[in-house]
This record gives sequence, structure tokens and C-alpha cells, in this order.
Amino acid sequence: MDGTPRTVLSPRPSCPYRFATNRFHETWHVISDPEGAEALSRWMWAMAYQRRDALFVVDERFMVPNPFDADDSFPIVIVNSDVAGLDRAEEKDLQAAMPWRSPSEGTVTLQTGRLDDMLADPRGFNDRERTAEHRWNPHQQRRWIDRSHGLVVVAAPPPVLRVWAVELGDFGSNLQEGQNWVELDYPSKNGEVQVFSDFEARVARAVAARTALYPGRARGELSDLEREEVWRLQARLDPMR
Repeated sequence: MDGTPRTVLSPRPSCPYRFATNRFHETWHVISDPEGAEALSRWMWAMAYQRRDALFVVDERFMVPNPFDADDSFPIVIVNSDVAGLDRAEEKDLQAAMPWRSPSEGTVTLQTGRLDDMLADPRGFNDRERTAEHRWNPHQQRRWIDRSHGLVVVAAPPPVLRVWAVELGDFGSNLQEGQNWVELDYPSKNGEVQVFSDFEARVARAVAARTALYPGRARGELSDLEREEVWRLQARLDPMR
């Protein structure tokens, strides 16, 4: 990437989880089901303990149209900003390298056992982190979530990645009416992970509504008015409404 060798980790091809991204309310959203959120949790926890300039990429194989208007989703890059960074040239090279053209050079086993300990007592973890936040310097609190060169980059230092990991790992027990969300950059509200228990069904309804209204326009982005039409038709296709 930009002339420098980098280590890129990505899920195995057999990974069953699927994800979507979309831009709404001036913030980027990563969307999945509870199982996908748990996978994100473990990837973020593992990246918090990286000591080399590795990136974790959820590449195109695992991305589906978003469950609202079926716009295309973008690969997700998880970055430990203490040990790795991405400038514009590197982002461009990474995006150009996908889909991967060479076989994997090996398998990495992510060690996330300590995350299970934290999830056994998430309230205790949060209390400790809130106390620790007062000792964090500005460098330890910064985070960046944005789209650049066709990638949604989620970058933060280790303390923030660990907090996100525990919040996402505890999603499954905190669904309300089948959904939940966590803001990644509170109070700026720049970045959010959203979870739906019926994620796959929502994606299917969005694709069906878009295809019915705008045949031949599966790729690309719709105008705001066209998106509203897809939302309305999707609501009529939802048997729960």
C-alpha cells in the first residue's frame, strides 16, 4: 500500500456473517444482526491488542445492500490507530486491491478470551472504563469513522476499541423490539452500529422494493425522493407493520 508492505486480516470465506453500511442523519452506520455485531466485537477487541501495523478488513464478500433502500454497501476497515494508520494513497491502494486477487498467506487465530471475561460483567467493565476515561489523554480518546475511497474506516486507539467491543458484544441481550444501536463517537454522533434481529429479511424487502420501483438500478445511489419511495413500499411489504 503506497509502496509499503502491510498486514491485512479478513474473515475466512466461510464466515456466515453479513454487514451493510449507509449514511443517514449525517453519520455512517454499520448494520448487521446480533451475530454479526458479536463478530465485530471480537474483531475490535483483537485489533485493540495488535502490536504491528495490521488492518482488519470486512471485504466485499460479506457486504450486502443496506436494509433501508438497498444502496450498495462499502467494505469496512477496523484500525488500531496507535499502531496503524491509513493515508489517502494507502486507502486508494487498499480499495483497488479488492476483491482479493491472491490466496491467503496464512491463518491468524484471534485471541479474545479476555473479552468473554468482560462480557460476564459488562457493568463492572463500564464502571472501570468510565473511571479510567478521566485519566485518558486526548490521544487515547480520539476516534474517526468516515468513508474514504470506497471504504468505511472505523479507527480508534485501544481503550476506545475495547469499549466498543464490550458494547457490541452485549447487544444480543439488550434488543428492544428486535433492534439496538450504539453510537461510536458520542456525543458527536459520528458513526453508529445498528443491529436488527431480522436483518436478512429487511435486506430482502429493501431489494424487492427497489427492484420493483427502479428495475435495472440495483447499483449506484438513489436520490432522496427515490429513497423515500423505496421506504414506503418496503413498509407495505413488511408483514409486521
